Amino acid sequence: MTSLIRESLDLINSGTPFALAVIIGHKGSTPRTSGSSMLVRPDKGISGTIGGGLVEAKVMDACIDLLDRSRSEIMEFTLDQELKAGMDMVCGGSLTVWLRSVVPPCPPEQIQVWQTLADLEARGKKALAVTRIMADKTPETSLVLESGEVVGPGMLPKDLMDAAVENRFTGPGPVRQVYGLDQFIIEPLGRPDTVYIFGAGHVGFQLAKMAALTDFHCVVIDDRAEFANDVRFPHAGEIRVLDDFSNAFDGLDIDGNAYIVILTRGHLHDQTVLEQALETGAAYIGMIGSKKKKKQIYGNLMEKGVAQARLEQVYAPIGLKIKAETPAEIAVSIMGELIKVRADIKENPS
Repeated sequence: MTSLIRESLDLINSGTPFALAVIIGHKGSTPRTSGSSMLVRPDKGISGTIGGGLVEAKVMDACIDLLDRSRSEIMEFTLDQELKAGMDMVCGGSLTVWLRSVVPPCPPEQIQVWQTLADLEARGKKALAVTRIMADKTPETSLVLESGEVVGPGMLPKDLMDAAVENRFTGPGPVRQVYGLDQFIIEPLGRPDTVYIFGAGHVGFQLAKMAALTDFHCVVIDDRAEFANDVRFPHAGEIRVLDDFSNAFDGLDIDGNAYIVILTRGHLHDQTVLEQALETGAAYIGMIGSKKKKKQIYGNLMEKGVAQARLEQVYAPIGLKIKAETPAEIAVSIMGELIKVRADIKENPS
């Protein structure tokens, strides 16, 4: 849902109704998993996807049917022969999809929730979005912030609040809970997967475009303002121009959702950035260059006391081996590697 928050807020502010479809449960073989989401507009335009094919078409129709007023529905889909044929794939699982329509004008407290969600997402902050589903009533969403503060309209059950404060809802997808007569959909809002591109040259330019297409937040970092700027990188979430690379990570909050890609214009800059990157807890560190360059830089860093075992965790030469040559092809190989690492982490969280 997080990649659709800003668009949802823009639609609310423009008075345009829309619906959100979120997979809240899956079993067996399915095209998308829990947390996958889609926004449906009145003209059947969509953003995001829950897997395509006949299931998605049925969900789109159901979303359109909900746009007469703000309400909520949970639908179950078993991927039988008809639905599998419509998806042109071999699946044998089932999906539970939560549909929610939002029809402006919205109550001020709900607009505040959406605005807060957008602000938290932009700043990479964590929260829990908790939506109360009540029979024949408009769904109400509240936010539980990291501080324990609640933003939104409603009182939450004590057991739910205790679980939220104790950080028990930490999975990658939504959780459905029942308290009394009401259902609650609890959606963890975590830091977005962010690719930090050190180097705004030809490959960095192509990689930033692909990052936007593949749901990575993108930060571009260089010491050349003529390369690292909003005009050249309109899809980047942030652009940072450095005096030099010796303090390349100052002001950056690097965690396990960070993917560091080192593409600067020279070996010395790459080594400087890599040395600092190795001190972070990034999920991925990759450096462009030949095997000869890798050997030279690794040798220099080991002379400075960097452990060989730590260096062996770096993806270098960077990217999947697809015989890429052009900047765009190299960016494809890098993005393929990032997508694979991200998927492996989600399948096997530490």
